[in-house]
Amino acid sequence: MQKQLHIYLLLLSFAAPLIGVGQVKRLSLEDALQLARENNRSVKVADARQRAARGSYRMTNSLFLPGLSVSHTGVSTNDPLSAFGFKLKQETVSQADFNPASLNDPDDIENFTTKIELQQPILNVDGIYARKAAKNQYEALSLRAERTHQQIQYEVKKAYFQLELAQSAVDVLTQSVEVAQSALKLTKDNETQGFVKHADVLEASVRLEERQNQLREARNQYQAANEFLAHLLGLDLETAIEPTDSMPQDPTLFTVNYIPGELENRSDLKAVQKQIEATENMLRSEKMKFIPRVNAFGSYEWNDKEILGTSATNYMVGASLSWDLFSGYKNVGSVQKASAQLNEAQYNYDDYLSQSQMQLNRAKRKLELTYQQIQSGKLAREQAEESLRIRTDRFEQGLEKTTDLLIAEALASKKSLDYIQSIYNYKQAVFELELLLEKEINE
Repeated sequence: MQKQLHIYLLLLSFAAPLIGVGQVKRLSLEDALQLARENNRSVKVADARQRAARGSYRMTNSLFLPGLSVSHTGVSTNDPLSAFGFKLKQETVSQADFNPASLNDPDDIENFTTKIELQQPILNVDGIYARKAAKNQYEALSLRAERTHQQIQYEVKKAYFQLELAQSAVDVLTQSVEVAQSALKLTKDNETQGFVKHADVLEASVRLEERQNQLREARNQYQAANEFLAHLLGLDLETAIEPTDSMPQDPTLFTVNYIPGELENRSDLKAVQKQIEATENMLRSEKMKFIPRVNAFGSYEWNDKEILGTSATNYMVGASLSWDLFSGYKNVGSVQKASAQLNEAQYNYDDYLSQSQMQLNRAKRKLELTYQQIQSGKLAREQAEESLRIRTDRFEQGLEKTTDLLIAEALASKKSLDYIQSIYNYKQAVFELELLLEKEINE
């Protein structure tokens, strides 16, 4: 029994490291984008704002649809006027009720009223334009929600390949540490044989420590990149994500097909246009407050001295016309305010459009620059790797100093990292252009 327990504990100890492996989530780029569409919190907030705006717009249906309410009220009073009025409503007035003594000092009376009221708007021109403004607001927020989706997709694409970039940095620096360790071991062996000085061993040790520190920093950056991607995807931050798609190692430059005026069809710019339309309609609404409003109303009620009684009934129908002829310059000031807000919205749109055009021009230049950096970085990496290969062969033959070997290795590692970074920068420039143009770019 004791032996079986030891075997069980041994197997459990071997299985323990595999528990974390089960938490690894392998994702393609499309999988990551789909998770973001479903789980990203910023996307959910934008969708919630859109639904709230839709609710506000639906509230304006009251401008055309009737309002219907039902109430039941019970009172007890000896107020002379109310007591006589309630008897009239209950249809219980008799000749004795006209006695001056009864009129001036009536007994307590109870009255229970069940009432149905109907309010029907007929003509409220200011409300019609306010409704149009509410619709514009809803359309603007719908477009902003669409833009939020686009921005999150952009962030996910960047973060997805940022994780691959961080993993590549870890791989390169891991290899760099291995080279530094081998160089240190060989230097110590040469010191034992009297071929090098102790200072060379110390310098190799320092270089190894530098590489190890760089590797620790790279692993920390990898963990940060993993957490950020998990955050964007709405996953637990402890989830280890393994990308299954990779950046192309030799991308080709493509031409951006841009039609003048196309930028104005972007969702965020169209949202600003809808905001301007909303402001225009609010200005019209303020101006329409100078004309009268017409509304109809009606009610039907039951009165009785018993709860929910229906012994006496009456109705009332009518219409009202209201006209605010002067409100202490309140309406005039509202028109002036709405007019200024419209001018502000138009200026903001022109400024935003100009900034967007500058961003697009800058992104196109960045695309060409990063592509050129890939070509030069690829050549520099190949030359640095060849230099390292030559110096490694000479070092193993005792023809090269440890210092020269480590310098060559550091240069090769840097150029390898620079090349990977240039590819990432190019992909980021592509993603930025996709965001600015709101269309997929096939490289």
